[in-house]
Amino acid sequence: MMHKQSFFKNIWVKILLSFLLLVALILGAAWYIGHRWNRQIQWQLRSYIMDMSDSLYTLRYADMALNPITGSLSLEKVSLIRDPDVYKRLQQEQKAPKLIYSFTADRISLSYFRVWRYFMKKELSAGSLVFENPIVLLEYNTTNKDTSAPKNAYQNISAKIKSLYLGNLRFDHTNLKYTVIKPDSGLVMTHLEDLRIQVKDFLIDSVALEDPTRFLYARNYEFGLKEYRYRTPDSLYWMHIKDVLYSAEEQTLRIGQFAVEPRYARAAFDIKAKTQRDRFDVKLNDIELAQLQPRMLLEHQVIWANKLTIGSGELDIYHNRKLPDGPGNKLGGYPNQLFKRLAVPIYIDTMIGKKTELTYTEISPKSEEAGRLSFKHIHGTFRNITNIDSMVAKNAHITADINAILMNSGKLRAHFDFSMKDSSGAFGVSGQLKDMDGRELNPVLKPLGMVEIKSCQIQDLTFNMSGNERRASGQVKFLYSNLKVNILKKKDNSHEFKKKGLLSFLANALVIKDANPDGGETRLAHPKYERDITKSFFNLVWKTLFTGIKETALGENSPI
Repeated sequence: MMHKQSFFKNIWVKILLSFLLLVALILGAAWYIGHRWNRQIQWQLRSYIMDMSDSLYTLRYADMALNPITGSLSLEKVSLIRDPDVYKRLQQEQKAPKLIYSFTADRISLSYFRVWRYFMKKELSAGSLVFENPIVLLEYNTTNKDTSAPKNAYQNISAKIKSLYLGNLRFDHTNLKYTVIKPDSGLVMTHLEDLRIQVKDFLIDSVALEDPTRFLYARNYEFGLKEYRYRTPDSLYWMHIKDVLYSAEEQTLRIGQFAVEPRYARAAFDIKAKTQRDRFDVKLNDIELAQLQPRMLLEHQVIWANKLTIGSGELDIYHNRKLPDGPGNKLGGYPNQLFKRLAVPIYIDTMIGKKTELTYTEISPKSEEAGRLSFKHIHGTFRNITNIDSMVAKNAHITADINAILMNSGKLRAHFDFSMKDSSGAFGVSGQLKDMDGRELNPVLKPLGMVEIKSCQIQDLTFNMSGNERRASGQVKFLYSNLKVNILKKKDNSHEFKKKGLLSFLANALVIKDANPDGGETRLAHPKYERDITKSFFNLVWKTLFTGIKETALGENSPI
């Protein structure tokens, strides 16, 4: 029995020793191979980058570690540096690329790296590649001329490796600085912080570029940005974009909020502006751009999407008419004219805006008081938003259908039609306002018109008009009852208004028609209005509509 136990013990000792020896041999071989391959990869990395960039770029790092058993490779304190002398030479030879770049990263980690396949078959395959805290500098120089034959990514790497595959490519907490050098040597700079980029199933080989299920060699690109802030060139506004997420696979761009925020309060804004101009305070929330075509965007710089949805929004517009008029005029400044001149080609089939509120405040030079007009629960649908000639040839009209509540009670609907072919800014507007207490309009009528509505029930205000950048005309049907007004004047040294008793009495008794229809006859107005070319599109629409309302309530050639 003792002999048998001793026999089995010896067997187990031999097995254990053999196993330990095998492990030692494997570890030793791995160390030797890893050490040898580590030096080869270091040399090859630098050589590949130098050769593929015509010596324009140099790769530097503090340390590199390769573990062939676990398939991990890491680089510490990495930087890709552009050689300014080589760049200057390439420019002189007209071989300098328009897009040049450099970057630094705290660490680059390659996981599940199939080392044997790389050295035996020249196929680079890994599960993931992660850049930690990279700082990327991109420069697009429009003045560079590159006469060398263009190469795609596979043609660039094929002399060194047969294929490159990454299951997941990730850039964490990226700081991106992008500079465009314009033909006049002017600079346009963009800075994005804490950008997240993830690329899935990335493959470069002889057929990947033609694979219809891939875009730029990958199955999907995802971009995330917490916040981007930009100061407008006139220094009057900050533009904010928050919580941006884009997925190429879903073809969807989501934005948590887009905001245009004045840098100054109203009084300070007037001082900075010096002349009359609108002050905008805008917040648009939960924005989604669906079926955004990435190829059109990156290859042709065209924004092409099926649907844009805005979940909610707030728009506050302020205008001080006490200030002097601005220089020049506003000819060519209609929405369709401005959109036609936009440098970026755009096609969006449908845009839907929901749950939006708009407030317009204007300071009157006569009363020196502020009139306020509000639209609540705005819902709008815009169709065929395009400035692309081929799409305009198919359908030359951008249309908008809008529903809202005017001044807390009036049910308003409106239809806008903008021509993208007519150079004079041709447009059409129609709509209807129903069931409104006219006294709701006093917050805007008293300061701006020095008139107060004592009573008026608006049953129906139906209108349609057409025009261009010079004039507008149309038809207005204004149905109302029990119209009574007070003519006002401003009290001295006060914000209060005072009724002009005699003038109000004469107006109500002799001028104002207190109802329509009256005596079985319904009056229709056909207003015509010549535009003040220093005023906006919406000013012309309002003035044409108001002319029709005035003709209905007061008659033509009214003394008021």
